[in-house]
Amino acid sequence: MTLRASLRAAVALENLPGGIASLWDDIARQKLTPIHAVIRAAATDRQEADRLLAYTATKPLERFAGSAQAACLALLSVILAPAQGEATPSSEPGPEITLAQFFTELFSRATSWLSWPPSEVWNASVAEIVTALEAQVDRELRRSGINTPSKANPARPTKDQLARIVEQGFDPTFDRHGLQSLKAKM
Repeated sequence: MTLRASLRAAVALENLPGGIASLWDDIARQKLTPIHAVIRAAATDRQEADRLLAYTATKPLERFAGSAQAACLALLSVILAPAQGEATPSSEPGPEITLAQFFTELFSRATSWLSWPPSEVWNASVAEIVTALEAQVDRELRRSGINTPSKANPARPTKDQLARIVEQGFDPTFDRHGLQSLKAKM
């Protein structure tokens, strides 16, 4: 069975009581009802999901719980990753929005700005929609004559900057963003 982190699944999961945050906590505690909810919402074939859940209900829990928990948490991570954003912090932060508002904005912009049909938007993953929107922004900026820094070739520190970083006792190869992401998950 295949689970897909589609916008449809993301919206369905966020609309459950407590939303995705509550699902995350409950799945981490290996509660079965939220695991079943994620499987039903994200399955590419709903009937196949129902058959799997019916089959696993007749088997010992230890065979199912660990792998289902891992798959569900991985799926929620994929849904949440683009929602965290990578924008450069500004002196005046914009208004915070809920996940439900974020998903609504994605749907709205994908159907209007990208001209995707609603069925395609619902079946696309959050990451696919965000990537397509970022590409559209880059295209529009280039058409307007505004150069944007390439994500494929981010600015690298100069040798002088690296020397100063090492002198200050920092490891220039340390993934600080990865550490922040890990801390945020705990």
